[in-house]
Amino acid sequence: MKTLFVTFIGVLISISAISQDVKYRKDDRPQNIKEDNYNQYQVNGISEIDMLKALEIAGIRIFDIPFSPAFEKEYTFSIKLDEYVDSKKIDTKDILHPFLGKNIYSHYIDDTISRESVRYFDFVPKLTIFSKDNDTTLVLTISHLGGSVGGIKIKKNIVREWQNYYWRAYSKIDWKLNEEVPLLIYASSWYDERIKTDRFCGVVDLSTDEKKTKELLDYSPHYYVISLKVFE
Repeated sequence: MKTLFVTFIGVLISISAISQDVKYRKDDRPQNIKEDNYNQYQVNGISEIDMLKALEIAGIRIFDIPFSPAFEKEYTFSIKLDEYVDSKKIDTKDILHPFLGKNIYSHYIDDTISRESVRYFDFVPKLTIFSKDNDTTLVLTISHLGGSVGGIKIKKNIVREWQNYYWRAYSKIDWKLNEEVPLLIYASSWYDERIKTDRFCGVVDLSTDEKKTKELLDYSPHYYVISLKVFE
């Protein structure tokens, strides 16, 4: 019993000595080094493009769409989803709920005198569209500083083994009051009798060549157009 007591006292003394030797110093290492000390994820060698490509492999795409010109007064806006089969519109729907269609959002700033949070409003600078591929469907989420809406399903019409769907974007997206401005298309490949398989080629930026854009949409048997409309 005496030996056990002496051992216990010795452990306490050792812990006390260690505690007294603890030194504190601010960790100035970059955050990525702190979180990946052994460079397991090779953060320094991975670019933003690499990250976006990895997301695409996982079936996720992100589209950042600025409002241009920037808003200077209050408007309402809507996001339209039009479906086309053989170049004919067969369906149209508003996929942004009306209460999220205001181009303003609120934020709070602490008042230095009253020490209370004061609510202010500003204009929404952009919206972001996320897509998640689920084989036979695509699920969209639309987000901006005023809120978000998700669970928007787009159905694919897969009838061939090598058929696939692809995103294409417009670079000229300046909004005009009371007009629908196309932002993105999601289009099916088409069967090419000459090469005996599906293909999807042509213009990447749909704003650069109107003729080639029309050709792409004429060839695609099934596609969707996402458009923006701003109105008072």
